[in-house]
Amino acid sequence: MMSGFETIVMYLGMSLLVVILMLAGAYILGPSRPNPSKKSTYECGVPLLDPSRTRYDVKYFLVAILFLVFDLETVLIYPLAVRYHKLAAIGWGAFCEIFIFVAILLAGLIYAIKKGAIEWD
Repeated sequence: MMSGFETIVMYLGMSLLVVILMLAGAYILGPSRPNPSKKSTYECGVPLLDPSRTRYDVKYFLVAILFLVFDLETVLIYPLAVRYHKLAAIGWGAFCEIFIFVAILLAGLIYAIKKGAIEWD
């Protein structure tokens, strides 16, 4: 009789083996006839006007990262705001933790503004 740990290890090993066998079988048995027309980008039968990989300005990525940071802040603070009346029963400790979290994010926002991450030139 195997213990729980040995069963999990055996299950993961067998799963990995099945995945490797399926990938190897697809590689060995699958057709491979490379052709330049197969490698070209297909857009609804219409010839491409621009290259498929266009460059984006770094400013878009900075705005996206700032959005993700403050979206994460909202996700983390919303449950605390909903249950604030229960946190008030705990005392000032919970309020101080929330305040420190918001202060750190506010410091990051001020740093981003000072570095010009939000300005469009």
